[in-house]
Amino acid sequence: MVRRVGRRTFLKSAAAGAALVSAAPQARGQQAEQQQAAAPAHPPHRPTTKRPAEARLFLNDAEAAFLTAAIDVFLPADDAGPSGMEAGVLTYLDRQLAGAWGSGERMYLEGPWSEGTPQQGYQLPLTPARLFRLALAECDGSARAAHGKRFADLTPEQREAFLAGLDNGEVILATLPGRTFMRLLLAAVVEGYFADPAYGGNRDKAVWRMIGFPGARAIYMDDIERFRGKPFAAEPVSLADLQ
Repeated sequence: MVRRVGRRTFLKSAAAGAALVSAAPQARGQQAEQQQAAAPAHPPHRPTTKRPAEARLFLNDAEAAFLTAAIDVFLPADDAGPSGMEAGVLTYLDRQLAGAWGSGERMYLEGPWSEGTPQQGYQLPLTPARLFRLALAECDGSARAAHGKRFADLTPEQREAFLAGLDNGEVILATLPGRTFMRLLLAAVVEGYFADPAYGGNRDKAVWRMIGFPGARAIYMDDIERFRGKPFAAEPVSLADLQ
């Protein structure tokens, strides 16, 4: 069931089993201290100026509106860390759908097609891009049938109930299994939130700073003695930083 939960609870469940390095909150290097000193009353994950809209590669306006509203349900704004939209999750989804993942480059798409079992994973004859394109339109159609409005124009409570209905089978789409789409969407949102910023999500590495994850640091030799017996607090490194 989809429901609004605290950021701490969401992160604990979303990151279960992942090899994440947690650290006690403290200054993360000279650069972070300077940034915080420059704007002491402003949450470090909140941009002080509005970013210009990024050109989309796959999503049309209606699809972007649906995903923006859904991301706000999964990861709303609060003071614990960046919201999903602040972290660039929409950009991540757009790029993934326009790329190899969206085109099903590593998927077996030759059939035969049957419902399968949960243990067998994704069983539809659709690439993720095609699934999203069809499902987003059918979701808006279902929302209009129930409420007279597209999903993005529903109240926050109605959005949560709609997504929960997709997950538990109460909301029926015209041709697609809503639960399959819902679970693929949620997994992609979580991936985008924690992703390397090189892929569009986790903008400015704010999510990594929030959980104390060091990122793509390849060598720790110089840090062993400095942090022996202490929480490892260092500026996270993105793949883009290594180029």
